[in-house]
Amino acid sequence: MRLTSISLRNLRIRLVSTVLTLISIMVATGLYAAIKLMAAQTQKRYEGSLEGYRSVIGPKDASELELVLGTVFNIGKSPGLIRLQVYEDLRSGKALGRRAQLLYTIPQARGDEFSRFQFPVVGTTDEMWNKFTRGDQPLQFTAGGPWRFGHDDLLALASSFAEYLSAKRTGAAQMPLRPPLLPAWRKAVIGARVARQLDLGIGGKVTPSHGKPGEFGFHEHEEAACEVVGVLAPTNSPIDSTIYIPLGTFVLLADHEENVFKVDVPQGKNPDDVKHLPVKAGDLALTAVIAYPKDHLGPRILRIEMGSRPEAQAAWPQDVIPKFLKTIGSVADWLEYLAVMVLLVAGLLITVAIYNTMNERRREIAIMRSLGARKGQICAIIVGEAAILSLVGAFAGVVLCHLLVLLLRTTVEDLTGVYLDWAAFTRGEVYLVIAVGLLGAIAGLLPALKGSFTQVADNLSPSS
Repeated sequence: MRLTSISLRNLRIRLVSTVLTLISIMVATGLYAAIKLMAAQTQKRYEGSLEGYRSVIGPKDASELELVLGTVFNIGKSPGLIRLQVYEDLRSGKALGRRAQLLYTIPQARGDEFSRFQFPVVGTTDEMWNKFTRGDQPLQFTAGGPWRFGHDDLLALASSFAEYLSAKRTGAAQMPLRPPLLPAWRKAVIGARVARQLDLGIGGKVTPSHGKPGEFGFHEHEEAACEVVGVLAPTNSPIDSTIYIPLGTFVLLADHEENVFKVDVPQGKNPDDVKHLPVKAGDLALTAVIAYPKDHLGPRILRIEMGSRPEAQAAWPQDVIPKFLKTIGSVADWLEYLAVMVLLVAGLLITVAIYNTMNERRREIAIMRSLGARKGQICAIIVGEAAILSLVGAFAGVVLCHLLVLLLRTTVEDLTGVYLDWAAFTRGEVYLVIAVGLLGAIAGLLPALKGSFTQVADNLSPSS
């Protein structure tokens, strides 16, 4: 204990040098801890976001990564469309035969956004609330509740809209009425981040828009302005940044009729002729379908079965995302190496800072030696200074990292979509503090050896 007191006194005497070295260690350790925390929680978020998404069905001309990132993570634009018939075949089991069964199939239509933050507006059915699960639990609400627009509503709308559009395209003598946008469909459920960032609550208004504000082609769909009826509980997933509206509202947006149905150009026909061809209910265009097989072999079977269809494919998020994270992980590894280099430089600073004081401390060390202090004790005092400096700096760095996460977590989530848990202390951080302390002790060895070999007789006089 006496040696520790002497080490602490020496650090107090050289307060400026101590504080500067302490700051360098604190910054280096905080940087390393922040990189590890960000990497771990980013991976946790990406992997946790896959709950409920065992398979994603989408267009054939998209890569599996594009399909998963777009459907699950709201990243990128829709690379193509699939027909409602694909969804119907999945739901009825025609796409799989008897080889696999699905717990649910939930259609999605994307393309519009809301606010300057461009939160995605997703058209879907109420099976998103009735059947979709995360951790074996349906999505929870912190305020309000879900809207209603079911499978039967979707089929009825597809049939009546196809009849209307076919008559319009072919110039029929008798025109059926365009399906109306019912007030009951002008409802929205918003994610927790949408509610927080836009200060939206029950009764608020969401107006889907197309394009970026201020750019050419941007327009809002006032006819489809939806009242917020539910706010979802936080999930730390892209669901928090999503606005869900009935698929019927999405389909009936004004001026989008030409894109509502997917019609292929017949062989030998001019592409312009497509505008005059009739459409069927099964041609209604979807962005993707969330499919959840009952067993773990289901995604593989679904991928094989859908691979034989010309118009759609099945992506397996549990296979795609780990490969994606591996790419991200290599970037995080380089940042980690950089932080280690900063730590090593901080260790070198400790060596230099203490070594440069040895000439000033020769008389002090000689006096301690004359009073009976052994070489080992002198060495222990100096190594103790370096170790204490490193341990305190490392501990302060870890605490600083978590304090900054606490202060900036909302900003980080808004910029990256990753929610950082500031209170998520790990065993690795304890090991980090110990490792930095050992690094400091090793850094103090060289000046300690120099100090322990100080000649007593040559350094006792005040002028020495």
